[in-house]
Amino acid sequence: MSHYGDSLDRRQFLKTTAAGIGAMAAAAHAADPAPSSEKPKVDPKDLIWRSKSPDMSYVRLGRTNFMVSRIVSGLGGKAGNQTNIWPRELARGINYFDTARGYGNSEVNMKEFLKEYRKDLWVTSKASNIAGYAKIDDEVRKLYVAAMKAYLGSQKFDEVAGKDSEKGDLLRYHNAAVEKEKATGEKPDLRAAGKRMAEMYLRQLDESLTRLGTDHVDAYFMHGVEIPWIFDCIEVWEAFEKANKAGKAKHFGFSTHTHQKEVLAAAAAANERGPWKIDLIMPGVNPESFVRLRPELEALKKQDVGIVAMKTKGIVNRPVNVDEKKFSDLMEARKYNEWERAKLYMLHLTDGLIDAAIIAIESMEELDKDVPLATVHLSASARRQLEAIVKLETAGACHLCGDCTTHCPEHIAVTDMIRYHAYLHQYNDRDLARELYQQAGYDPARLCNSCGKCADVCGSKVPIVELLHELSHDMA
Repeated sequence: MSHYGDSLDRRQFLKTTAAGIGAMAAAAHAADPAPSSEKPKVDPKDLIWRSKSPDMSYVRLGRTNFMVSRIVSGLGGKAGNQTNIWPRELARGINYFDTARGYGNSEVNMKEFLKEYRKDLWVTSKASNIAGYAKIDDEVRKLYVAAMKAYLGSQKFDEVAGKDSEKGDLLRYHNAAVEKEKATGEKPDLRAAGKRMAEMYLRQLDESLTRLGTDHVDAYFMHGVEIPWIFDCIEVWEAFEKANKAGKAKHFGFSTHTHQKEVLAAAAAANERGPWKIDLIMPGVNPESFVRLRPELEALKKQDVGIVAMKTKGIVNRPVNVDEKKFSDLMEARKYNEWERAKLYMLHLTDGLIDAAIIAIESMEELDKDVPLATVHLSASARRQLEAIVKLETAGACHLCGDCTTHCPEHIAVTDMIRYHAYLHQYNDRDLARELYQQAGYDPARLCNSCGKCADVCGSKVPIVELLHELSHDMA
């Protein structure tokens, strides 16, 4: 019997999840729009199935061979406390649950749930605040800056660093280092920074396993990677290999919120040269930024990397009026809100590059609305109308490119602050916004000199200065 008072009866749960194996294979085939010529040939006996349901469609999650539900359960924010919902998500066929060391008590809250259902689901957790998420670890930053000063030389370093070498966006040093490496063939010595990241990764993995009450996770990610040079730190990969051999983590991956194009390109290059074998990625990608990130996503997909999309709505900064009625009529009067339309696009209009979309489900009402998104049929007319609507809705969204952060003379983590503003005003999660804001450790409005350089480089014309001051006021 489940530990949750209102969860499903165990026998009924097993009956539901075991039903329709033939239907699952058909659903999996129908849900994967990738051209057959691009699909790796995999023996069906090698595929890993868990928690099947006729309500859900499934695809192979890259070289993991796991047949993942196209809707993934995200446990960040308030969803990390919805213990009564998780067994019902399983019963509806959601078989991938995503959490992180940085999601408050999310891992602890999963402990009782995993006692009963561990074998029925895939669990991913993440090591937070090492290479990004709320912050880059202070010691990692310090060690990297020291390595760059030694590599670039004092004159070039000072030119790149500007007035404050300790607080600037580290991407500037990375770009300068790439130029020198191309010209000379020499590489910077990043072993000290790599060792620090590796130690933190292993320590957080052990902490996550204890909090989750399990001896292993299916994947342990680096959370919110925003530094492309992480893949030059072989120590991080060696740390994962150590954990893998100990049976603690089966696959390596990462999520990314900032400098995504650069990070994804670096990941593809790392996979190409080895010994890295990045199996999974979780980028923040919406219908508009998908076009910009498509070359990198295609490169990773050719390497058989599984791709789970997050932030699929985009971080919207202004309302847009769209003709919802025409799309609703094409969908037989079924109404979809802007969040659901963005999910439909990512699941059905991305040519098989996106395996699944992550959704933070907080209620049964949301569960009932979200699960059918994976199996909905879109006519050619509906596809055209959907694409027109979501492209308009996300045209003015922040795409997490990080250009604003790179160009800020006051070294504000602008992209992160925009994300925290969205958690508060778009996701209605004040607790998560406040937790991450406090981890940043400063008031962006006090540092901002309103120079407007961030807005000048923003392709989406986000009113960044206004958002920074609004966030500061809200968090006071």
